[in-house]
Amino acid sequence: MVELMVALLIGTLIAAAAFLLARQATTVFQNEARISSAQFGVSIGMSRLQADLQRAGFMSSPAIAKDPTRCGSMADWPDGLRLLSAVTIEEGGSVARHGGDHALSGANGLNPDAIIIGGAISTTEQFAVRGVFPGATGGKDLIFEVRSGPYQRTMGLDPGSPNNCPQRLEDIFRVGRFLRIVDAEGRASYGVISAVDMNDPTQPRVSLAAPPIIPTKDAGSPCGPSGGFATGTLVNPVARVLYDLRAVTAAAYPRYAGLYSKAQNPGSAYHVGVGEPARTELVRVELDADGAELDDTLEVVSEFAVDLKFGLTSATAGTSPVVTHVPIGAPAVYTTAAPLDGGGTPERVRAVQVRLSTRASLRDRDVGLAAPSQGGLYRFGLGLNAGFTRMRTLVADVTLPNLAGIIW
Repeated sequence: MVELMVALLIGTLIAAAAFLLARQATTVFQNEARISSAQFGVSIGMSRLQADLQRAGFMSSPAIAKDPTRCGSMADWPDGLRLLSAVTIEEGGSVARHGGDHALSGANGLNPDAIIIGGAISTTEQFAVRGVFPGATGGKDLIFEVRSGPYQRTMGLDPGSPNNCPQRLEDIFRVGRFLRIVDAEGRASYGVISAVDMNDPTQPRVSLAAPPIIPTKDAGSPCGPSGGFATGTLVNPVARVLYDLRAVTAAAYPRYAGLYSKAQNPGSAYHVGVGEPARTELVRVELDADGAELDDTLEVVSEFAVDLKFGLTSATAGTSPVVTHVPIGAPAVYTTAAPLDGGGTPERVRAVQVRLSTRASLRDRDVGLAAPSQGGLYRFGLGLNAGFTRMRTLVADVTLPNLAGIIW
């Protein structure tokens, strides 16, 4: 009998040890899976941000208010067009725009920035125009030359066989974006896209709002489209894209409610009765002519993003520039890349340094780690009694090739 009881006890101990070992292995596996997800998220976010930064100023203006190639007055321009520049960096912009979402940022000593990138992000083509005509609402209607190479390449059509592909054209010339119109001398005027009409596939039409009024040489302007129908004038769309960190809630963004259903339930079990901590995501959204967000363009780029900071490399004007590196978070970053109405000189920027951080979805530590001397964090505090979770950070130095030759 004693031997049986001893055997049962030993068997129970072995089973308990095997269970504890399996439980620990499962916990480690889950923690590593979460941090791998955070690593993947920060990689995706950095890749997307780099791609847009490399388009900054592409077929657009580095700083519209100062641009010597700009055609016409800015007197009747909407606010968003007046502020068009390659890059605008807002110190603590994510917190300033979405203060209620960033209680944990402040508790962790973070102050995430925001950035606005301006350029042609939807196409690499300039489209030839067959004619420019007065529009029904006081603006201009531009009819594309469907036999041109850019149009054929973009629409994927056989020469001489135009077809109706309205969704693709509407994606490129999205309502609310700007249209850059380049005349024969290389001077550029800008309008705001108000409609795209593909009802007649042989005459695809983009309509511009009024104001702003498009200057034309036929109306006495020294620059702008000219020569009857202005045939051969080149146009391309220009957009302003905002990146910031914010909470994605079901109330504000109902189309994401399914993806973030758990995040919308603050009473859900998380750790010792504590509700799930607040979370923020890296978001990309286009801005319209007045600087307001175009809701249908909003994308969640990286989940559980917790920090976004910038540095830059700038150059003085002239043909023999002096190049200066400004570290991430330094005050000169935000004065150089300030909005144009705040004294910014974004045309001087030659490269942007980006630091993006994400966190794992759940806690895996009860205590944090001291921040390294060079800045940044290894652990992100989730609030009172919620513990800490690991972070992943990437840093990239992104050159802005479209600003390399700016000497003014």
